[in-house]
Amino acid sequence: MNVLFGYAGLAAAIALGIAVAIGMWLRPKPAPEYWSSLFVWCLQLLASMAAVFWVGFLGISTPHCSPNCEWDLLGFNFQGFMIATALIQLISIVLIIALRRRTTVWRIPLAGTALVVALCVVSSVIAYKAMLFF
Repeated sequence: MNVLFGYAGLAAAIALGIAVAIGMWLRPKPAPEYWSSLFVWCLQLLASMAAVFWVGFLGISTPHCSPNCEWDLLGFNFQGFMIATALIQLISIVLIIALRRRTTVWRIPLAGTALVVALCVVSSVIAYKAMLFF
């Protein structure tokens, strides 16, 4: 799990560096809200990592269901959620860069964070159902 978060952090740092370079060197200059949207994107990244951590540890904290758990569903749920959050992050940074001249660009990472939280809730319910707690 540490290696996963390490590589995710490295990829995010590279993407953020590219976004900052595009904002500083390409013409026309971005809207002032572009820089705040990059900051909010970093907060979205932290929320995504926390959500992946939560869903991942739901799958390994199954103390009373080990003979009856749906282990395949838990694994697929975690992998699907992890891929979905990575795609949300990638799409979010691409949209931020593409729409950098608009003043409403800061709404993109907020919408991405809301989507990650909603997916985390759905994925948690699926994990609890796979652990036969419902």
